[in-house]
Amino acid sequence: MPLNSPSRLPAVPNARPRILLRLLASALLPLALAACNSDSDDNNDAPVVTPPPPAVVEPPPVVDTRNPAYLSSKAGDVIKVRIEELNPTQAAIGYDQIYYKLGRWQGDFNRPTWAANPVEQLKYLNRTVKKKFDDYCEDSGAAKLKQDFQSIAEARAARLDDPTTFACLEAPGKNTANLKTVVVGWDGNLYLTDGHHTFSSLREIPDGGAKLPVWVKVDANYSDLPTATAFWQRMVDERRAWLRDGQNQPITVDQLPARLGLISATEPGGMQEDRYRSLVYFTRDVAYSNGNLPEFAEFLWGDWLRRQAASGQIAKLDQYKMQAPATAAQILAASTLNASAVPGGSNDSYAAAVRDASLKMGSLAAGDIVFEDRTAASLGGIPLTANVANGVTIKGARDTLDELPRDDVKLPDNVSRGAGKLWFAVNYRACGKPAAGTCWGW
Repeated sequence: MPLNSPSRLPAVPNARPRILLRLLASALLPLALAACNSDSDDNNDAPVVTPPPPAVVEPPPVVDTRNPAYLSSKAGDVIKVRIEELNPTQAAIGYDQIYYKLGRWQGDFNRPTWAANPVEQLKYLNRTVKKKFDDYCEDSGAAKLKQDFQSIAEARAARLDDPTTFACLEAPGKNTANLKTVVVGWDGNLYLTDGHHTFSSLREIPDGGAKLPVWVKVDANYSDLPTATAFWQRMVDERRAWLRDGQNQPITVDQLPARLGLISATEPGGMQEDRYRSLVYFTRDVAYSNGNLPEFAEFLWGDWLRRQAASGQIAKLDQYKMQAPATAAQILAASTLNASAVPGGSNDSYAAAVRDASLKMGSLAAGDIVFEDRTAASLGGIPLTANVANGVTIKGARDTLDELPRDDVKLPDNVSRGAGKLWFAVNYRACGKPAAGTCWGW
């Protein structure tokens, strides 16, 4: 067979299908590309924006609104403060106790009683004006005034608000047992647990005032408590607050006064008057002793006396002549006890109210309950039942009671003597500052 015979040629695949596939692919490529670019073509007018990551919101910084001045104070610390920094933990005080202090502390430098006898006048000023500085020094933990005034001019120049004009026997804060006590509150401020009467008296005296420096001892620091509610609950649980008003009715902490001192027509705030708290003060050393007592002991006695009066066991205060319109002579009429604790003298004067309350208090046995779990003994009760066979004497109580309404002039010698607490309180309430031409009587 010849080499060019068709039957001898090598077998060649059919190329026609390949050509058709190439033509088809060329035709479809533009369509495929158009389809791939269709999304981009639709957004040609709007740029593609990548959203920012979510913002991290930082919590606001915690602001400590507490008073920083006393946050680091601890129990036992002695600190110097202004009276205006001390917040009350009770609503009321015994006004007559304050009036006694204000009457006694403000001796009359121009008193005519001893105008011709400067020696006697100086004795009078050392019994009155010096007492203010003795009390201030003692309550500051500084013992007492270093010495008596040596002249009337020295007494006249001395002022509480000018420490260069007087000197205490010791440095302030040394005698910590005499210091009044405070608690540091949840807000860093100071809450007074003892000394409402002392500091109210100093706030009211003209050379004292809200900015007068005083020294106090920290009893506890509760600034770690988170809320006012938690703080006051702890204060109540620990008996560091007395939530009763001047009528002994329950109050809330929101009803506590914002400041110490008497209610005044010229200054907002102030503490209410509790007449039974005054009464109990004058029974001191007659029916109870004032050493190492729990907080608010006098209020506990006052609550007990109110209950005795409500049940008819003793007369109510409105049955005694204790304030105007009764005259000073009626209010200050003497009431007494004899050696067998039998009452004598006036039965309706202020002293009679003190005597009758004292007899009722003094009739309690040591273990008798006065308030909740507080016994007569724990509140300093003095028994007033005479028992000569057992050597019991009530002479000290009787002498204290006798002195309460006594004036400050010893006759017939016309010399100065120590006057009674009631005499000062009653006259100051009625007459104001001791001065000639007023109802003080000179």
